[in-house]
Amino acid sequence: MTEARDPKGSALAELDHPPLGVILTGGRATRLRPLSDGMPKSLIPLLNRPLIAYSLDLLHDAGLREVVVVVGAQDDRTGPVAIASAPAGMTVHVAVQEEPRGSGDALLSAGAHLDGRHVVVAAVDTVLHGSADVRGNLGEQVRAFLVSGTDAWYVLRETDRPREMGIVVLEEQRVLHLEEKPAEPRSNLALVGIWMVSPRAVERLRTNPTESIRGEIELSGTLATMHEEGFPMGGAEYHGHWLDTGTLASLLATQRALLDAPALVAPDAVVERSTLGLNVVVGAGAVVRDCTLRDVLVAPGAQIEGVVASGEVITADGTRTRV
Repeated sequence: MTEARDPKGSALAELDHPPLGVILTGGRATRLRPLSDGMPKSLIPLLNRPLIAYSLDLLHDAGLREVVVVVGAQDDRTGPVAIASAPAGMTVHVAVQEEPRGSGDALLSAGAHLDGRHVVVAAVDTVLHGSADVRGNLGEQVRAFLVSGTDAWYVLRETDRPREMGIVVLEEQRVLHLEEKPAEPRSNLALVGIWMVSPRAVERLRTNPTESIRGEIELSGTLATMHEEGFPMGGAEYHGHWLDTGTLASLLATQRALLDAPALVAPDAVVERSTLGLNVVVGAGAVVRDCTLRDVLVAPGAQIEGVVASGEVITADGTRTRV
């Protein structure tokens, strides 16, 4: 039996296995079109790195060393990129969700890797940014979950749009109430796209899940049902930046928040006779000639000439979308 310990050496919990990370990469990313046309959501570029790389780094920084990346049946690109992008010391497995039957079904696609494990589940478009000493950082919350005895743990962040998100009411670190897109929100603490679940919650998903009206097995819905039945659940607020990559506008805003230089140009890109203003990223293999750009993402492989653009995403085929 493995004993998990915190950095100071005190025992956190006695576990049959160390916690497992699972990254859900499904979804058609329709709000990211045309950038996402022909590209899995997990490979959307952010500062010239695929989103899947940020998810792997997030879980690695939280102390997880084994991760399952769940991909769709038609996605043969994410797996190899995930394996190549994994931080040193992290083992990555790839599992396939044969049909898009909901987030709970996607988690269950990890199969036997889930057996007896406490699991940290992350949506691939969740980007958290903050230093290691940020209060409520993910590693701190993983450790809190392991000693809590709860069946689920929610990472939360304040939002100004509580009617559009899953909202949790906390008393210290105990969940009192949770509701998806409430008409009358009882708090402004929103789920950020990271769930932690116990072996008992995994087994509930396997044997008696909550299904949506479309027949999909829902992770959040099953956990909400368990909470209503009295299963203990906890959570805590994350005090760093919760960044959105779900739309072209939010992707560009996240690029702006993370970019620590006026512009970023991939090593193999070509930029000639051009002016690059603030928040410009030029992707791998792109060619930019005689252009003036500000607040722009130029996708990998794009070739543009004589373009004056601000607040735009330019795809590999040269399509320009103002955001």
